[in-house]
Amino acid sequence: MKKIILLFATLCITVSTWAYDFAVNGIYYNITSSTSPYTVAVTDATANANSYSGIVTIPSSVTYGSISYSVTSIGTWAFLSCASLTSIDISSSVTSIDDGAFWGCINLTTIAIPASIKKIGSYAFFGCTGLSQINADAANTNFNSVGGVLYNKDKSTLLVYPSGRLDVSYTIPSSVDTIGAYAFGYCKNLTSITIPSTVVYIFHAAFTECNSLNSVFIPASVTFLNNNPFYDCAGMTTVTVDPANQYNESVDGVLFNKGLSTIIYYPPAKSGSSYVIPSTVSYVRSNVFMNCLNLTSVTIPASVTKIRDLMFSGCTGLTTINAYPTVPVDLSSATESTNDVFKGVDTTTCVLHVPVGSKGMYATAVQWKAFTHIVEGFSTALNSATANKIKVSVQNGCFEVSGVMVGETIKVYNIQGVAVYNHQADAETARINLPTRGVYVLIVGAERIKLVY
Repeated sequence: MKKIILLFATLCITVSTWAYDFAVNGIYYNITSSTSPYTVAVTDATANANSYSGIVTIPSSVTYGSISYSVTSIGTWAFLSCASLTSIDISSSVTSIDDGAFWGCINLTTIAIPASIKKIGSYAFFGCTGLSQINADAANTNFNSVGGVLYNKDKSTLLVYPSGRLDVSYTIPSSVDTIGAYAFGYCKNLTSITIPSTVVYIFHAAFTECNSLNSVFIPASVTFLNNNPFYDCAGMTTVTVDPANQYNESVDGVLFNKGLSTIIYYPPAKSGSSYVIPSTVSYVRSNVFMNCLNLTSVTIPASVTKIRDLMFSGCTGLTTINAYPTVPVDLSSATESTNDVFKGVDTTTCVLHVPVGSKGMYATAVQWKAFTHIVEGFSTALNSATANKIKVSVQNGCFEVSGVMVGETIKVYNIQGVAVYNHQADAETARINLPTRGVYVLIVGAERIKLVY
């Protein structure tokens, strides 16, 4: 619950002046129309919320000051974090459930959506970790439910998969083309989600904190991934994208746009202690490395020109960052787009390596200057690697390959599968100059070695 409340605070800090117009029988109301027809919205007592508990019945009308008001909506955050709320009965006069209306109501187990409801706002049931059933009235013309899962009427959009359900696997119906924002939020029991080839759109944080998920396959049909759909999925090790997808791709389990100009998501439970962002990447999306506890070293190539917020949030194990841009990427924006890039990184012990001649610029640049140790020159993630008879080491910025046979073909491929070196050895030791730092695969006969430097 602490995380839910903190996230709420970041989104809704402007609501600190909440107030209600009147209260009747323990329910608080705001007047939404003071002329005929008179209407009110259910609200909360204070900005601190937690005003409701037990069983709450929302009436169809309420009288105050001799005026009868029709209750037409459940207002924004009206039941925020009401942990003691166990049941809600919504009258048929209510037409709208606004943003975050039941956010964090952890003991709410079922909810019935009457036929009158025309609108359900964003993250209305987010963090309702005990909720197992959302049942829409069959007469509702806007919403539908199947087995307790909420959809729009024609089931083309999956809106909410209740996070309290006990299922460990779920196959999204083939009628669905859109997975809504936060749709599977906090579904900690799910170990497997099957996305059909009908899905086109996956919205922000669709699978946030599905901590039992370890892998997801994204079909070729998906054209739109809004921000990071796997926000804070602690158990994720790999994302695989159908090679036929024209808009996104995956390399070694890491999610990119097609062409690798944008890195979208690095699974936090992925094995390996170091990672080199491909030299094709210019844009780093929000939270890419969030809570990647295994990582001790990350390399940012010179190609990167834009970094969004919370890039390394929660990366407490980082000891080395190699930043190749000669001029520091601008993180001085007052907007959220570059907020807290190094949040969670111990900048007093993590060493920031920068190009020779760039230390002064990094030492004065916003956020970059937080590093106590800024060193000109770069560390390497590869000191040596051995596969049977072949040994590879880094010597003065080159790969030294030993153990080859004269006449044997040595091939090196980059992360895109393009050959960058293909020669026959004329000695038992070969020295290879590669075009840029990155991830490569060395092939000598039947032996393969992954190179990261």
